[in-house]
Amino acid sequence: MRIPLITDIQHFSLQDGPGIRTTIFVKGCPLRCQWCHNPETQKPQQEMFYYSNRCVSCGRCAAICPGQASSLVKAAGKAAHLEVDRSKCLNCLRCTTTCLSNARGAAGQHLSMEAILREALADKLFFANSGGGVTLSGGDPLMYPEFVVELSRRLRAEGVHVAVETSCFPKQWTTVVPLLEHIGLFIVDLKSLDPGKHAEFTGWPLQPILTNLNHLFESDVAIRIHLPIVPGFNDSPEDFAAYADFLARHADRLDGVDILAFHAYGEGKYNALGRKDTYKFKGVEENPPEHVVPLARALKDRGVRNITVGGMVGVVRKKRTQHELAS
Repeated sequence: MRIPLITDIQHFSLQDGPGIRTTIFVKGCPLRCQWCHNPETQKPQQEMFYYSNRCVSCGRCAAICPGQASSLVKAAGKAAHLEVDRSKCLNCLRCTTTCLSNARGAAGQHLSMEAILREALADKLFFANSGGGVTLSGGDPLMYPEFVVELSRRLRAEGVHVAVETSCFPKQWTTVVPLLEHIGLFIVDLKSLDPGKHAEFTGWPLQPILTNLNHLFESDVAIRIHLPIVPGFNDSPEDFAAYADFLARHADRLDGVDILAFHAYGEGKYNALGRKDTYKFKGVEENPPEHVVPLARALKDRGVRNITVGGMVGVVRKKRTQHELAS
């Protein structure tokens, strides 16, 4: 079983499923969404990030770099400053161990299954009182189906609800089948219903996603849809109508729909990873919240329930037993 690298474990999350949740971000995703705000989760390998605005130009990284990818440059009358040549980087990450100002670090950490479980179960009390649990996100957890099954099995044995956030990308439905009995909620990111735009903007075909999603609708599993609304990509009246038509056909099988606004928070991450040229939405402004009101209204009018704008599902109060009420 391959345990993925973990980029973050976020406690007290309110936007990754119902209740208070702990969200585990795995590293690795086959899609390359041009607006992705978590680019550090795309590649399955560790990567070096470098935030130049935090750098104090001490030169410790340059002294230890075997590929001479980092160097201190001194100009007349100016303080020395650090320059990084990513083309020479060997990705040995030795520089990340010497940085004193947190300008450098490694994206993706090796954690054992036991360590991940300990971190996830630390908030078990909050899960029980809010209807929450653990959400596996990323990246895309379905890159590691055996890991998802084993972690979910062990969390469920502790009475913890497990959700998985995925694009449903696998080209074989058989990849998804083993997860059905272990996952309490599938949160499916549906980027677009236009095959051409989907392939162009995400680098992945739409058809296997729709095939898997339709199989999920036919299965006895809970499903919630995330609609990331991105300016110039899927925010037209035609896009909204396509979403409403498709989801209305499955309204009785949906736990809800979360309309998520585009934001540019990830732009700095691309720069820190040395991939600023791959970010295609530089300078694109966020849509005002009222822009998605027609989509929310269309979904509601077509029978879709539990719609949020922003993804905050809310706390689900557990019903108290007669014994608890009497005590």
